[in-house]
Amino acid sequence: DPDNPTRVIPVGESAQEPRHDVWSDIGIIAGNSRERVGYPTQKPLALLKRIVAASSNPGDLVLDPFCGCGTAVVAAHNLGRRWIGIDISATAMDIIQRRMKPAGIVAETYGIPRDLPSARRLAGERPHDFEAWAVSAVPGLAPNERRGGDGGIDGRGRMLDAPAGRRSRLVLAQVKGGRFVLDQFRAFLRVLDREDAALGVYVTLDPVTSPSARREAAGLGEVAAGAGRYPRAQLWSIADHFEGRHPSLPTLADPDTGRPIAPSLFG
Repeated sequence: DPDNPTRVIPVGESAQEPRHDVWSDIGIIAGNSRERVGYPTQKPLALLKRIVAASSNPGDLVLDPFCGCGTAVVAAHNLGRRWIGIDISATAMDIIQRRMKPAGIVAETYGIPRDLPSARRLAGERPHDFEAWAVSAVPGLAPNERRGGDGGIDGRGRMLDAPAGRRSRLVLAQVKGGRFVLDQFRAFLRVLDREDAALGVYVTLDPVTSPSARREAAGLGEVAAGAGRYPRAQLWSIADHFEGRHPSLPTLADPDTGRPIAPSLFG
C-alpha cells in the first residue's frame, strides 16, 4: 500500500480494500468438507493461500518447517512458488504424499523410509531417528524426546476413552531395530505393569515368530474400550507397516491437541 508502507495487500486483492489484522471471512473446515484430510490441526487452504500470496512472489521459495498435513506447501505450489516442507512425523509425510498424488504433484521425501530395506538401513545408521520414525508411524503415539535413560519407553499415547476396569489410559511403545530378544520383550511387559499402562506395542523390524513371545503377550489378556477389545500387549513390525497391517488400538487422542485421531490416518 503506497500510503501505508507497513500494510501488505495480498496479491489479487483490491488496493481499495486492504486487509486488516483480523480475518473473519475464512471459516473453519467443515466436518464433511472434501478439503478435510483427517489431520487434527489442518488449516483452511484459503487461509494459507492468502498468507503465501501476501508474503512472497511467484518463483520464491516457501519454507514450512513444521508442515503437518502440508496445507502451506499445497498453497505455495498452487501459487507458483517453490517450496520445502519439514516435519518429524511419518504420518504427516504420508498424508502429504496422498494429498498431492491426485494433483499429479511428485514430492520427493528425505529421511523417511519407504520400504523395509531403507528402514533397516536407518535403524543401523541412526537408531534414535529410527525409533522416533517407527513410533510416529502409529497415529496417536508421540516419540520420547529423551535420547537416553528412557526407562524402556520409546513412545507414548493416550486412549480417548477410559478402558473398562483400569484407571490408566496410557499407551506405551518400545522399538527394537535389531534382532528379537525374548528377555527384552519380557522387560517391556514389566514396564507396562510398572507404568500401569493400559496398552503396549512392541515394535520390531521383522515379524516376531517366537511362540513364547506370542504366548506371553497373550497372557496379559485384553482391554475393553468402547465397543472393542484390544490386546494389552501386542507385537507389531515395520514389515507389517509396509504391508498395510496396523496395531489393534482403540481411538487415541492426538498428542498435540487431545482431539480424536481420525481412523483415516491409518490409511
